[in-house]
Amino acid sequence: MHAVVRRFRTTIVEGRFVSLFTSLLIIGLRGALFLWGSKPQVTFTDSSFLCRLIGHFFTDPLIHLIASTLSVFLIAWIISAMNNRFNLIRSRSNLPFVVPLFLLSLHPWFLMMTGDYIAIILILLAFFPLLRSYQNPGSYLFSFRAGVLIAVASLFQLFALTLIPLWWRGELSMRGSQFRAYLSSLFGVFLVYISLFSVYLFSDDIAGFLHPFLSFSAISLAAIPGFSLQEWGTVVLVALFFISNMILSIKTYGRDKVLTLSLMQFVVFVIVFLLLLQVVYWTQTVFFLTLGIALISYLNAYFYTKTVSKTNVYLAYTMTGLMWLIYLSHFPFFQLLLP
Repeated sequence: MHAVVRRFRTTIVEGRFVSLFTSLLIIGLRGALFLWGSKPQVTFTDSSFLCRLIGHFFTDPLIHLIASTLSVFLIAWIISAMNNRFNLIRSRSNLPFVVPLFLLSLHPWFLMMTGDYIAIILILLAFFPLLRSYQNPGSYLFSFRAGVLIAVASLFQLFALTLIPLWWRGELSMRGSQFRAYLSSLFGVFLVYISLFSVYLFSDDIAGFLHPFLSFSAISLAAIPGFSLQEWGTVVLVALFFISNMILSIKTYGRDKVLTLSLMQFVVFVIVFLLLLQVVYWTQTVFFLTLGIALISYLNAYFYTKTVSKTNVYLAYTMTGLMWLIYLSHFPFFQLLLP
């Protein structure tokens, strides 16, 4: 093993205090972005049932910062716990916890507490019954649990419902096609929404129940955002980051155990569709992009944990440097240095 790779593994991948140091660093980065960074200028239409009921709790920007930071830490912990629970990366690694913390702290929008965070947390929890159903003939109960979790997630971000048919692809890779399991997931969604419909029915507000579903018709595919040159450069870098990580991970996990292979194939499948959906609903939400970043962070963590190539380690340092530039670009003092 090359000295560069060995140093990378001992100090970052397997370092004893890396998670603690990164946690403190992320709190500092998010605090600095909150105090001195630019504020997000874009607002999105509320496409949820429950967020409007709890929105009055988040009128203070400081509460947004605290709640969003706790949410990001919970997302990172769930990803790390999933990896450890199912032994997906068969070696010690801090990256499943560290990478999502870093990637979800690079933009001012991530300091806003929205229903997207709650929905993403519930969707990540839905991976647990999916993985537990691996080669399990009586898997309909796991499908039901996943369906309920995704349905509850859609109460905070309605676009989460688009994951239901995608989830069937994951179940197919875990244990093959089981029609009863598909019906169980739909039944879980039905139970959540029939309960919700009952509340609106008794309130005589059927129009209020139907209104959020209009978000699905607000397709903005033809709208091209008027980004500046620097913003388009950021979009290109992010796109290259997603694509390169998916390609590199595919070359790596193909030699791992079947459970890891099945999960990674499903994650890549979901990420591709999330990016396509983000383009379709470009002006409506950043939910698909945020969930995509959470999932790509695990591919990133997996690849750089398993790599033994010094070229890939240098690539990791380069990617980290570019991410730092994206972070710094949101500060006025850094923007003054740009041409």
